[in-house]
Amino acid sequence: MSHEVDAGAMHRYGFVAIAVAAVIVFSANYASGQEYTARLNGFNVTGSIPGPTAAESGAILTNGTGTLKLHLDKNTQTATYQLTYSDLTSTVTQAHIHFGKSHVPGGIMVWLCQNPDTNPGPEGTPICPEPGGTVTGTVTASSVQAIATQNVTAGDFDAFVAALESNTVYSNVHTENFKAGELRGQIRAVEREGDRDHEN
Repeated sequence: MSHEVDAGAMHRYGFVAIAVAAVIVFSANYASGQEYTARLNGFNVTGSIPGPTAAESGAILTNGTGTLKLHLDKNTQTATYQLTYSDLTSTVTQAHIHFGKSHVPGGIMVWLCQNPDTNPGPEGTPICPEPGGTVTGTVTASSVQAIATQNVTAGDFDAFVAALESNTVYSNVHTENFKAGELRGQIRAVEREGDRDHEN
């Protein structure tokens, strides 16, 4: 009896094994990863949290617009983002992700960009592009800021995930003319094909 193994069969088996492994890896990444997005404009602005440093409140009439795209990966405990904005009324001073429901102000949870001359952020925060443009970065546990009035502790990445998954975060862009924010948009999950199929 011959014990020789057909080379073609081995090649096919190897190909199938690689394909199966790729599906497993993709499925794991799909399960742990989620896309989020926000459209920023002046009509969504509510102003800052009431207090001695509270600034203007209410919608802002501006030609400025912006978008935030964020990819959350629970496995690696990271979130990569891309913030783009244009046509603002003045110099951008800072941009953040805040902890708050739609039309409600909340504390700063994560810095997206900074102006080191006027509004420096935590170490490693990217610089806000001027007069407009795109800034990218990665959120980690060390990016999460403490918000004592909302029971958020510094470095709590799980709190950031919970806020994202409950639609309780928004992004805003602050400018010299509108220090409490010129643009704002609620961050929401991007619906995936598999999610829709599952619902049906």
